[in-house]
Amino acid sequence: MRERRSAAREKNDRSRYWLLAAALLGAGIVLIPILYTGGAMDAFRLPKEMAFRFEAIALALTGVFAATAKRASWRDALAALPRREWYLLGAIAVWSIVTTLTSTNRPLSEESLVTLAAAIAIYVATRLVAPKLQLPVLFVIFAGALVNAAVVTLQELHIWNPFVFPGEVQGHAQSVGLVGNPNDVGTLLAGPAVAALAAAAALRGWQRLFFGSVAGALFLGVAMSRTRTAMIAFVAGAVVVALLRPWRQALAVAAVLLIVAAVALRPSTGIGGNFRQLVPALRERNYPVLFSERLVPFLSAIEMIRSRPVTGVGPGAFKYHFMLTRLALEQRYPPAWTKGWPMNFGETHNDHLQVTAEMGFPGYLLFVAGIALLAIPLRQRGDQSAPRTAEQIAGRAIRTPLAATFFVIAIAQFPLQIAAPRLMFLTLGALAISWDRDDA
Repeated sequence: MRERRSAAREKNDRSRYWLLAAALLGAGIVLIPILYTGGAMDAFRLPKEMAFRFEAIALALTGVFAATAKRASWRDALAALPRREWYLLGAIAVWSIVTTLTSTNRPLSEESLVTLAAAIAIYVATRLVAPKLQLPVLFVIFAGALVNAAVVTLQELHIWNPFVFPGEVQGHAQSVGLVGNPNDVGTLLAGPAVAALAAAAALRGWQRLFFGSVAGALFLGVAMSRTRTAMIAFVAGAVVVALLRPWRQALAVAAVLLIVAAVALRPSTGIGGNFRQLVPALRERNYPVLFSERLVPFLSAIEMIRSRPVTGVGPGAFKYHFMLTRLALEQRYPPAWTKGWPMNFGETHNDHLQVTAEMGFPGYLLFVAGIALLAIPLRQRGDQSAPRTAEQIAGRAIRTPLAATFFVIAIAQFPLQIAAPRLMFLTLGALAISWDRDDA
């Protein structure tokens, strides 16, 4: 009798902590993409970043209480993640500490180290909670993105805008969604748009219709943001979706892409006009237009890599070195390459280059390993003829397209540096990996 009571208490303790962690994760993924504070100097990014860290602290405390409770089964929880994931997470944490200790600006690197620790905490918590979650949880994940897609669409069509802008901010610059910048909106929406498309292609019936509609709504938001990199990343993810599906579904995805491209790239549309600017810019070698004023920070990051290829300048220290490095570019590169607005870039607008500049080539190898962890599914074990659940099907379908989308969008955007896109990719990636298991 005592054994039964003990087992029941143990089960209740597990359920209590699991529910608390799930509630924290759900609140974070819904609220962070739409959170902003009116009247503050930084009304968008700073509140989201603070909420991101608060969520991580709350999850870490939940994990501590769960691990130290009576009859705690923390070893079972650790076993839920394969060793290769623990090794990768440990290597990322250790190398981040090393590069912080060798940083050229220790305070900035310590700030970035806090962000990294928060990201690891949220990823691990999602991995532990996700195996028991069911398919409808994707709607919760998509909710904040759908709100931003709706808001940016209304803003771009001049139907409604919740914000009042200064007189010098006109036109498309007012299409900021609830994240503060059109490019940030596109970066946020590209990942869930591809994930919804992959789920729609893999599932059947009402699920296919539902996720297809979500993918269409999110892609509309990407188009309204006019973020070229997000558009290209979505296409890259959609191509991967098509390549991984049977030929009939591949043809259907290709047909949808062609129809969308034909409509979106018309001269009368904003995104069409945006892409058409590239043709004369290419003929005239107008690099500021071709690279959207990003060539200068790209070259600055390359120079930082050359100066410290192993440990980098330190996490978060790109902004500290940018201006001096930018001034030295004119002595090394042609004048056409170094033209552009006299801006002081805080980010490289390329996470591939920024990670390498701040953490050296070992840091970039860990960055690529993280993408590969998401992109490469585990081999199926056991009876492969056994029916797979909708969660297992969706998880496997999302993994590789989402990884391709992140790889491409990180070439000219910086999802790791902004709380809302960072959280979106972390959550979708952890969920897809968790579901793509035989025991899920």
